[in-house]
Amino acid sequence: MARSKALRHRMCVSPDHPDAPAMPTSDNDLRFPYMKWAKTESFLSPYCLAQSGMPAPDQAFLGDPWLPELGHVGPEDLEARLGELFAVDPARVLMFPGASSAMLVAALRWFRPGSRVCSETPSYEPFRALPAYLGATTVDLERRAENRWQPDPAQAAQALAEARQLERRGSGPGHVFLSNLSNPTGVLTPPETIALLAAVAAEADDGVGSDDNNCTGGGLLISNEIYMEYVPPARRVHAHALAPNAVSIGSLTKAYGLGALRVGWMILGEGLAAERRHLEDMANLAYVNAAPVTIEAGLRALDALPTLTQPLRRVEVEARPHWERWLRESPLVETVLPEFGIIAFPRICGVDDTRALVRFLQAEFGVDVTPGEFFGAPGHLRIGCGVPEATLVEGLPRLGAGIEAYLSR
Repeated sequence: MARSKALRHRMCVSPDHPDAPAMPTSDNDLRFPYMKWAKTESFLSPYCLAQSGMPAPDQAFLGDPWLPELGHVGPEDLEARLGELFAVDPARVLMFPGASSAMLVAALRWFRPGSRVCSETPSYEPFRALPAYLGATTVDLERRAENRWQPDPAQAAQALAEARQLERRGSGPGHVFLSNLSNPTGVLTPPETIALLAAVAAEADDGVGSDDNNCTGGGLLISNEIYMEYVPPARRVHAHALAPNAVSIGSLTKAYGLGALRVGWMILGEGLAAERRHLEDMANLAYVNAAPVTIEAGLRALDALPTLTQPLRRVEVEARPHWERWLRESPLVETVLPEFGIIAFPRICGVDDTRALVRFLQAEFGVDVTPGEFFGAPGHLRIGCGVPEATLVEGLPRLGAGIEAYLSR
């Protein structure tokens, strides 16, 4: 009864009352407004081309019944299986409840006040938000369309050097933080570029405070590779295998459609094995452990990867050709067409406010796409093709007609 009375009291407080909670007027005060939008506004239309991952698969791979005995498995079981799949020592593999948790723990460990982080742009918001929130000096690793969205190691080295000169507190390690395949552009960064960027990070250190930030005494390259499974195995680029100071972050979310499981991982380069205990410590502070049911489901998924990739293979054969054709032939967009995957990031000719464009497309043409503002690149849209062929066949003409109607208002 007391609880109900208190609840009624809170509900009846006038907005003008001094005890009333502040009402947000916009998302400008949020660190991660994209995720709020993705959870509430990205799927309002019958033709949703906003997603960057595959739909959830049939659950038959989980078995029947799939709910395991609680406490039966631990993260070390999944880490051992990942070690087999990636041909690395399981001691260098850490399991996380999703790649987002891995990114957070990496940031908690390495992005300290005094450190410098060269973070890619355009980018998924946490690449910019995490270093800034934790007090690191953040500089841009520029991906430009005229360079086919490829990062320039020389530009990264210059940006980290300039940040060192501006840092009044003494400069610690200089890290490089990027995604591969790139989100939102979908492009694959080749191994030689990743190796050069790791070398830039290793050299971007003046020895001040480095021992407190990581066991290597130098900067790291941290590569989020959650989209890498879109690439054929022979072409995949894993940073942890290219440099001793590199870290790879992966997940079952994108190519396999298993975001609901929240299964992610981190693989440390050979020079970072001693970092495991510190990362586990940060994880213990953040969430202690992933649930045993999640770990068991993850193990079953890892044993069923050939089956779980079949929907992606169908998209590549049936849906992606329509998407490629529209991106190449539409006079409304300027596109760097990625070689792999299901996302692209075209410039929309004549449009600067793509958030307004997206709202118009949803309201008037029944199409969802992702505005470039969330990636630090207004005037662009992220357009996905990981949907049934019929959705693209109808959705892409609607998208084109909607852009034309928006421009002619």
